[in-house]
Amino acid sequence: MNNRLLWVGFFLGAWGMGACSSAGSTDKDYGGGGSLGGEDGGAGSGGSGIDVPDSGFLEVSTEDTALETGGTKEPIPVDCTGCQGIGEGLENLLCAIELCDPKMVLNSEYHSPTATKPQKIASSRSAVARFGAPNNGLAPLVNDSYALMATGPAKGTDHNVTLGDFGLTTPDGASVPDPFAPPQDTINLTYDVMEWKLRLKAPAEAHGFRINYVFFSEEYDEYIGREFNDKFYIFLEAASTNGGARTVINFTECRDPNSYHDFTCSAAQAANDLCHEGDRFCYVAINTALSDCCWYQGCPNKTKPNTDISGTGFSCGTEQVDGLGDGSMGHTYGSSTGWLKTEWPIEPNEEFTLIFHIHDTADSLFDSEVILDGFTFLTQVDKGTAPVVK
Repeated sequence: MNNRLLWVGFFLGAWGMGACSSAGSTDKDYGGGGSLGGEDGGAGSGGSGIDVPDSGFLEVSTEDTALETGGTKEPIPVDCTGCQGIGEGLENLLCAIELCDPKMVLNSEYHSPTATKPQKIASSRSAVARFGAPNNGLAPLVNDSYALMATGPAKGTDHNVTLGDFGLTTPDGASVPDPFAPPQDTINLTYDVMEWKLRLKAPAEAHGFRINYVFFSEEYDEYIGREFNDKFYIFLEAASTNGGARTVINFTECRDPNSYHDFTCSAAQAANDLCHEGDRFCYVAINTALSDCCWYQGCPNKTKPNTDISGTGFSCGTEQVDGLGDGSMGHTYGSSTGWLKTEWPIEPNEEFTLIFHIHDTADSLFDSEVILDGFTFLTQVDKGTAPVVK
């Protein structure tokens, strides 16, 4: 029997309050509203993939040129040379992603709806000079460090660690439902949920922002096309987007939409300029088409070498050892998306909330992780998610 199904059947979740590390968060969940999924969305069969270049919406320029509004796109400079970008504190994480200006950062909280032990929550984050082997493909894109968030220990190569509190009588409970899961999903409980919540203020000259990241998971490649999807969400709560409702802003075409997709863009979502009506999308997880393929279906659409992620504990396995279907090798191998970037519009001087959220789906056995680097306010923006071209 699949080990994951045993965990789903054994652990029941409840909404709970997460412990926070610095600012005393009282958030009890990661809430509803604003989801890009809808009643017509979700996992299912049939249909075809999305032609991203034709859609226009997800196509992000690899040059600093604003395609939508014209003119040259300029990052708004921030001097972070005086801060410490290595360490475990939130001030270190802010420095590591180049958010060191107190005029821009109004508040910073790190918490979990599924864990209460401060030492476990703290172990899920770190600001480091490099993740993995010294000469892999994960050198920082900006300055000399970046932030890590994980559903297990952020540092090291052991990605089969439970951080949440299990049992029906724990204050937080083992799991919470994912309100952004496809409505057809029968498996929608999340475990080892970690959130970094930032209250930000855009500079007067800003019209958008960009964040670079790499998503890793031990669910590659054996669970592609299935509901077992650890996810990395970027939540935005801003008056200029979706009326201020919580909205997932990082999503892409799907690797295998005939087997799985997270949502189909509705007319209402299209009217809010979130996506193109009728297109199918996947959130940033193993089912995103931007993932580096290890062996799934022979990797027929592979056009570039995988990012070198050696030394992280997430390197590719083979179909013989990774694709057994029973989870027995799932904590030994994995893959990543390689470097991605998400850009999104914001109004000048707008105050808004940005939440980096990562969770395990259906169990806490198979960990996932994300690198965050180079947050930048921009004078112009190309809305969407795309690979970073170095």
